[in-house]
Amino acid sequence: MFTPHHKNITSVWARSQASGAGTTWIEISKSALLFNIRQMRRIAGKAGLMAVVKANAYGHGMVEVAGIVRGQVDWFGVAGLDEALLLRKSRIRKPVLVLSYYEKDKTALVFAISRNISFAVYTKLQIHLLDEAARFARRKARIHLKIDTGTSRLGIPPGDLGDFLRLIRGAKHLELEGMFSHFADSEGDDKYTKKQLEIFKRAADRPEFSKALCHIACSAAAIIYPKSRQDLVRIGIALYGLYSSKKIRTPLKPVLSWKTRIIQIKELPKGSYVGYGLSYKTKRNTTLAILPVGYADGYDRKFSNNAEVLVSGRRCRVVGRVCMNLTMIDVTGVPARVGQEAVLLGRQGRAEITADELGKRVGTINYEIVTRINWSLPRYVKA
Repeated sequence: MFTPHHKNITSVWARSQASGAGTTWIEISKSALLFNIRQMRRIAGKAGLMAVVKANAYGHGMVEVAGIVRGQVDWFGVAGLDEALLLRKSRIRKPVLVLSYYEKDKTALVFAISRNISFAVYTKLQIHLLDEAARFARRKARIHLKIDTGTSRLGIPPGDLGDFLRLIRGAKHLELEGMFSHFADSEGDDKYTKKQLEIFKRAADRPEFSKALCHIACSAAAIIYPKSRQDLVRIGIALYGLYSSKKIRTPLKPVLSWKTRIIQIKELPKGSYVGYGLSYKTKRNTTLAILPVGYADGYDRKFSNNAEVLVSGRRCRVVGRVCMNLTMIDVTGVPARVGQEAVLLGRQGRAEITADELGKRVGTINYEIVTRINWSLPRYVKA
């Protein structure tokens, strides 16, 4: 026989299941994603669009995002081979480029080549590995040479480009599909960005690249520097409705909302300590709500006494230290009940908490806020 407490837990669980979400979850707005793509398609003009879905689509859910946008983009960009193969497993047929790193595993490379995955190349060893793997796959491996134009990450120094091209000409099983680079600060440094663009254009003028896809523009560069758009525009942060620079005025819509549910409410007298380390002491009689989310879920520990959560469309302060799996908020004077939805990131009523706001609170950028949301949390697509 259930006690009233057990009945309460059961009813909360039933409500959460009926709503299609558990205690902590992510909602992805399909309409916002498609709106952002239309905006970037207009900006890109004749250039193709590559949706960059690396790092679980910047925390939004790679499979979910790719499923929504696959009919609206020309390419997908990922960081590693595992991500590329997951897209293929999810029935994504559009071209996929591995932008960063892949293991020296011939079996995996043969498998990927047979599924029309394209590869960044920035070392001579990669040329030999892919040529050999393509021979076993009995089809050509498609490659995009990565040129280092001044970011000093992955890439071929421009002075070494001739040697790489000679090696590729001697490889019988490679197809030079593209060449690309990355800007170091297209959001801020105008002079350096233009210098990088000139280096890139000089490289792209080689006859070997006459039929190749040349691409260097990220979201910000495509918007701010029309000459950077080239053949393909790689849209990352803008796809998700977030801004990388105050220079960007193009309207975008945030795609991600992060929600949880209140699992307990308690009344505390004035002078009560909250959480580990006694970092917060109530200054009045306080109504406290406990949320089943913490730094293990990606809700930064630096939000301790330093962030707000939306409940009933009102901002409620995080009090005490954010724990591994729990966070406490002050809901004094706010309509709140066990099982009620609380918004960590997103909109509720007229109130909104943005990734930019959370980033500023802890000294980081919006990219990190969304990308660090635990990938195991369920993602639900909403209209």
